[in-house]
Amino acid sequence: MADASYDAVIIGGGNKGLLLAMYLMKYGGMSVGIFERRHEIGGCLATEETSAPGFRGNTHANIILPMYYLPVWRDFPDFWEYGGRWDQHLCSDGFVFKNNETALGIYSTKYDPTQERTGEQIARFSKKDAERWVKLSAMERSKEYWRVQADMLYNPAEFKTAPEIFNRQLEFFPKMVEAGFTPDGVVLTASSYRVISEWFESPELQSCILRFAVSSVNDINEPGFGPTAMGFASYLPLIGFAPGGTHQIAHACHQILVQMGCKFFTHTEVDKVVIENGAATGVHLMDGSRVKANKIVVSAGMAPHQLCFDLIGREHIDPMLAKRVELIEKTFGCLMWYTFAVHEAPKYKAEAFFPDIHECEWLGMQPDSSPDHIARECMYMKLGQWPPFEDYAPTVGCHSLADPSYAPPGKHVLQNEQLAPPATRHTEKEWLEIKKRYADELIQIWQQYAPNMTWDNVIGVDTNSPYDHLRMKNLAPMGTMAGIDRNYWQVEGNRPTPELANHRTPIKNLYATGGCWHVGSNAGATESYNCYKIIAKDLNLAKPWEESDKLEPDSLVEEVFKVKKRVQDSAKPKTYKR
Repeated sequence: MADASYDAVIIGGGNKGLLLAMYLMKYGGMSVGIFERRHEIGGCLATEETSAPGFRGNTHANIILPMYYLPVWRDFPDFWEYGGRWDQHLCSDGFVFKNNETALGIYSTKYDPTQERTGEQIARFSKKDAERWVKLSAMERSKEYWRVQADMLYNPAEFKTAPEIFNRQLEFFPKMVEAGFTPDGVVLTASSYRVISEWFESPELQSCILRFAVSSVNDINEPGFGPTAMGFASYLPLIGFAPGGTHQIAHACHQILVQMGCKFFTHTEVDKVVIENGAATGVHLMDGSRVKANKIVVSAGMAPHQLCFDLIGREHIDPMLAKRVELIEKTFGCLMWYTFAVHEAPKYKAEAFFPDIHECEWLGMQPDSSPDHIARECMYMKLGQWPPFEDYAPTVGCHSLADPSYAPPGKHVLQNEQLAPPATRHTEKEWLEIKKRYADELIQIWQQYAPNMTWDNVIGVDTNSPYDHLRMKNLAPMGTMAGIDRNYWQVEGNRPTPELANHRTPIKNLYATGGCWHVGSNAGATESYNCYKIIAKDLNLAKPWEESDKLEPDSLVEEVFKVKKRVQDSAKPKTYKR
């Protein structure tokens, strides 16, 4: 006899499980129980006061893009008010270069909707690039662009064979050609580094784009990612953050789910899925109790090897699928993800060249403008090694400049991202030594660009490494932020494998989603929404995207423009007390 029963049992209380539960309850009419191993829901939507009391740092997801929650904003109007928000800094992306103390900043769409101000900054390095950048911005503001983006993001693999999706790609093609981004044979097969080097001539702009590609878990040397290069470039002005911390998004989900009657169980780890006559009928918990699933079980966050070999069991898995799961690569995207509590925000030497670089959310630091530093950093990452000191390409940001709630009055909190070897490359003792060493190295590097960034300015630091990321079971054993790599054979309809890509598993009524599914490596709703689309198709549940006022992709495109305008309307003149 089961100890409890729900229509849907969700394994994992991370953002994918939370967002999926919202759809299963509102549109599927299901009762839902969420079972989370850790003490807290939200998964990688995590914000903690770890560097010092009163200083909030995001220990996983930092970047929030406006397309992350399009269907959620549409279908759950209270989501924004409850904390599921997006906002932007003055500059969304940028780079400072030590050798000549110059900087390139990409103004956010909040403060530069047409990107003409950004074009003026790019023109200081290349007038040709500036002209192309403004054309890229015009293309990004078109409905044709966002229809294709919505199709790509918010459809599971099997839905993408619809002829209307192909037709919308054809409609967008002239826009790409007009802007100078023709997707020919070279673009379709080359690396993002190769394509960006062809499209833009200034290494300063190349570095901005390619460093963001790394933050999107893309090895810029990997062939086959040329088509994504335009996306990385067009996304730069859209980089934003969650006001109050990314955990606020989890709070928004929780508010909505509690009101609908969802049940949450923390400190509760699932041991196995109960399989009877080839179908999932519930789960066994580690404490020996059993929970009955009247309709479905969903693994929402577990990595593919944990899903197949732990939850299901190898005896139920086809040998080919088992081999493919064993061969999944999961080493790229391991990070040193530090948070610093500081007395004052960094004051960069490059502010003499470009004053607004002071407030840049995603700011890279390089000895010079060459993107070769980023390329070599990726190469060393693939080897599981630290790059030479001169090839460190850390990215830093200061959310408290745009949102004072991140730090006590008059103080600031800084975030950092830097590629690192997988957790398995070092022992626990070695990681403790490495974390201290890296903090010293980062401060040593940082003060070369911002002289006030000395240890005297630091109040406290949270040393968050790939080893620390193992607190999230689905990131084990490597500690990569994406769960699995985003190489050519592990994206789109191959993510994580072709057999699992459409969120179904070999077991009837058992579905799966999470960061290891398409799109992956983000804090958004794509994986949850696409999983619901498959479940709704299989179980004949309500389909909001078929409602007359929510037809896709246009209803999602409308949400993009609405949220961008909402943030732009909130923009205030920027003044700094230095």
